[in-house]
Amino acid sequence: MKSIKIFARIAASLLCLAVFTSASFAKTSPLANPYGMAVDVKGNLWVANANGGDSQFGQILEYNAAYVQQTKATITSNLNIPLAVAFDPVGNLWVANGAASNGGTGGSIAEYVGGVQNTAATITDGIFDPAAMAVDGIGDIWVQNGGVSLNVYSPIQPFNPTVNLIQSLTSLGPFSGLAAENDVVAFGYSQGTGFAAVEPYLASSNLQGERWTSIGVAIGADNKGNFYVGTSSGIVYIVTSAGAVNGFLQLSFSPTGIAVDNVHGRVYISDGPGNTIYAYSPAGALLHTIN
Repeated sequence: MKSIKIFARIAASLLCLAVFTSASFAKTSPLANPYGMAVDVKGNLWVANANGGDSQFGQILEYNAAYVQQTKATITSNLNIPLAVAFDPVGNLWVANGAASNGGTGGSIAEYVGGVQNTAATITDGIFDPAAMAVDGIGDIWVQNGGVSLNVYSPIQPFNPTVNLIQSLTSLGPFSGLAAENDVVAFGYSQGTGFAAVEPYLASSNLQGERWTSIGVAIGADNKGNFYVGTSSGIVYIVTSAGAVNGFLQLSFSPTGIAVDNVHGRVYISDGPGNTIYAYSPAGALLHTIN
């Protein structure tokens, strides 16, 4: 079994996830509560637009390197409040639907290949209120369920569309935010002090780290083993592969998603209630605003 380290963000309280379904979203912009994001191998940004579209049940949007929306790539089929997106090692897109869809009762994880849903790979087993998701280096799919459990699903095997639940972590305490970089999975939670490592899965050991005063609500990873952790107070930290904690940004909002573009050297941060996505340089300089 591979060795997996989970760097956990310590906090005093859990920020409850909110889904905004008001009809007051401006129709001049396609962004309507942008949540989780992911960047593909070409450097294109994919966004879980939680309440987008005429029905307000959500869309998956794509933006190119010039920050221009690629309307032909918009995904709308079988979505119900998408809150997270992630790419697997072969480039397929996975989407976490926060509300029930495809006959499920508490949300689902759906796979899209070339923009078309692979219905045989839909995950509903053990899924409820999924708000964050990550795919690690070997294709294991990690899903945050309602902020209280972390499920791990095996990758799809050739000629076998079944995705099996292989592990469920239920003793972590409340947490939110989820990101993966190769064999390292990071999340934020509100139990204990310092950082914790789980290696593998349930065998835990403590690592001392800086105590933070608000929970990590959004997490993104680069390809160097560093994690960008956004907190409910608007502070964004960089947790390095060595476990050091460095300040990155002070935002005026609580981020709903973070994604790192390793192709163009950008850090994307979404503001769901503000219907806006910001692009920053690795040095923290604002590059562009999508709204």
